[in-house]
Amino acid sequence: MHFRAGAVSALLLVLLSSPGRGASASHVVSGLTARLPQSLSAVISDLEAEGATKITSCAFLASRSVSKSTRSRLFRSLFAVTGDGDHDDEVNDGSTTAFGKSLGEEHESSSDEDGEDPPGVGIAVANPPPGYCVGAVAATVQACGGTVVFVADRRDLDRGEGLFEALAPAVERLLASRQDDSEGELGSAPLAELCNTLIVVVDGARSNADLADARAKFEKAAASMLRSVVQPDGSARADGIGDVFRDVEYVTSLGPVDGLLANIEGASTDPSSAASAVASAVYDLEGGGAPAPSGLTKAVDVAAARVLGPASHKSLEDCLNTVGEYVGGPDKSIELVANFGELCDAAADRALGAFDGQVSSRPALKSSAVTKRIRSDLVEGMYADLSDLYEGQLALLRASCLDGFKNDLKSVRITANLPNDVEGLVKSASAAFASGAKKLRSKSSAASSWPGPEATGADLRRELRESSSRLLKMAKVSGKYRPVPRKGVTLGFHWLLPKPFGNDYRQEPWNVRSADNLVYTPPDKISDVSKADVKTGDWRRSVVPAPSASEMVYMGGN
Repeated sequence: MHFRAGAVSALLLVLLSSPGRGASASHVVSGLTARLPQSLSAVISDLEAEGATKITSCAFLASRSVSKSTRSRLFRSLFAVTGDGDHDDEVNDGSTTAFGKSLGEEHESSSDEDGEDPPGVGIAVANPPPGYCVGAVAATVQACGGTVVFVADRRDLDRGEGLFEALAPAVERLLASRQDDSEGELGSAPLAELCNTLIVVVDGARSNADLADARAKFEKAAASMLRSVVQPDGSARADGIGDVFRDVEYVTSLGPVDGLLANIEGASTDPSSAASAVASAVYDLEGGGAPAPSGLTKAVDVAAARVLGPASHKSLEDCLNTVGEYVGGPDKSIELVANFGELCDAAADRALGAFDGQVSSRPALKSSAVTKRIRSDLVEGMYADLSDLYEGQLALLRASCLDGFKNDLKSVRITANLPNDVEGLVKSASAAFASGAKKLRSKSSAASSWPGPEATGADLRRELRESSSRLLKMAKVSGKYRPVPRKGVTLGFHWLLPKPFGNDYRQEPWNVRSADNLVYTPPDKISDVSKADVKTGDWRRSVVPAPSASEMVYMGGN
């Protein structure tokens, strides 16, 4: 195992500035959104058509605390996708599952002695999205020859948790597939000597000291992980991460790693061998996602892999077909299912019951660790595939609520209360979406990786308010809408000057008919100031005490 830290940035600059790594020669060939690991085959074919004779495949993984925005940024920057190329817009985290990049020729300035063209170099990058089925992730890593670019968040490194949720199943697959020496380390003879590499990208690291600290924490957590994973019998146990990967590199996130990948000795192979690795991984995945049977030494484990692998694959297909009958598919329009969450749970329970029936018919298989892992992968695989349908249902629900809102707007009367009426429709549509989204989501813990409806709901509310704003502006321009006039404000004043500072007409009622017009009880029983007084300004005499100074001195009554 090798450890590189301080000179990594300088090394990458040298690699990228060398004649064989010119910026003009480096470009994205294609980006795909198909399922993994199958989509890697198309990427390898595109690279071969572009003239690549040496291909390095790698899987892009990240630890739990790496945010969606950080992952999206690093997915492009680590592989130097600048956006200037013709196909750079096809590389987007969250939608792109695999893409290929040509790095040009190894020696563009010279020719081989035999007059042959210099070999072209390319990288094929697989991008399993977060929450992807662990069996598919493990098969993807196997299809990449065991080479992984792994983004480690420093918070996960400090806690020692969340680092190996996707990497641990891949490690199990690699260890099990190496057991068969007759087929090669990764299930294919041409890949027997392939050097699988782990590049740990420490996001936030800035110095050699940061990388050294991250390395110590990562290797400690990896040793703990290896003690808990299933390892094949009959071979030496892997105690450290260096026992799984022949080469381990620790780098910062400040520069790209595509040049580093292409220059690791033994990590690249010819297109046919790279395609062979993908085919082998797909074959194992379609067998249920368990490691190749040749890597198992216990008879019960071999039997479990051979019998339950196809059963798991059939249960997965039955679950998706059951849900597809209600939702729709390529051959018919997709429909909104109000209780989609309950439908998914019922279909998954039915498929899982059929799988458990296969296990119950062979009691000896219940004790196998492979049986438990296949069952776990089946549950995760079902809900991972149903997640795509769930996102489609969210989009349909959003469109339904928006259409209903627009129809309700057509029936709104343009009155002085138009803003309040429109705001009520916005709240009603938002509440309908929130209520419907709860019914679309599965209640199973396996669906915890499904995306939340918050982002879709926020987008819906934004569009609702834009539509309502347009309606108000059109109503104002047409002159049909006039706001409600503001109501007048009535102010009342009471100035109390008790004795001896003023007269109290309740005690001296004979002063009611004095020279002033201030009375205790007005004639109209409503206001102390009449409308005529307000117009003439005589209301001031009703506020300021009218009695003269001599009357302000209190004198006892007669």
